Amino acid sequence: MAKEIRLNAFEMNCVAHQSPGMWRHPRDRSRDYRRLDGWIELAKTLERGFFDGLFLADVLGVYDVFGGSPKAALLHATQTPVNDPLLLVPAMATATRHLGFGVTVTLSYEPPFPFARRMSTLDHLTDGRIGWNVVTGYLDSAAKGMGEKGQRGHDDRYEVAEDYMSVVYKLWEGSWPTMPSLPTSIRACSRDLTACVASVTMDRITSSTRSTFPSRRHSARQSCIRRGLRLRGAPSRPATPNACSCPDPQRR
Repeated sequence: MAKEIRLNAFEMNCVAHQSPGMWRHPRDRSRDYRRLDGWIELAKTLERGFFDGLFLADVLGVYDVFGGSPKAALLHATQTPVNDPLLLVPAMATATRHLGFGVTVTLSYEPPFPFARRMSTLDHLTDGRIGWNVVTGYLDSAAKGMGEKGQRGHDDRYEVAEDYMSVVYKLWEGSWPTMPSLPTSIRACSRDLTACVASVTMDRITSSTRSTFPSRRHSARQSCIRRGLRLRGAPSRPATPNACSCPDPQRR
């Protein structure tokens, strides 16, 4: 059996991702990151080139270590300004049929309940072509922007991450029964309301809670999740691949 090569593009919703200063070139179009038509064109180009996925990096915060100030990052547009990558996905998914989308989202500054609903929504809108690159963040500026004194310690962040992942898995996989149609799922829940109620314990995130998760799961299969973080005591290089792809098996 011939081996397949998975092709993933790497981008970021900002002026300069990995090539600082190129925005000064008269033919450079990275400054158009604020316009949807450029992202739609990129998605179409990748699909025509048989790429499997588009991986979107992200940071929450500004680089401000050099010189003790964000001046250098602002002067050279070093991943600054940067917009939310998740909001690009529905438009690109509408313009394509097979391209997968892996998006970096930090779990350190948002409760799991609204995040899980947003990802479930994207799972529906993309017809299962969304993936999550799980990170805890690494910028003090992000923590300060959220009202904290600075970035929490490595072990503290990763203990929270363990709880966070446990919670979102329960919300996604344990709240709604796997049914072939929406009316069938609703009938099942009307018979057994406990099937649609997620009971989750978040020891390091917030107090225990019991609530109905509002978003129905897209399908029986697990969404693509890439662990961009390292658990305590694990080797520095992650065992998982460096990108997510959600290819259509019927595509070729």
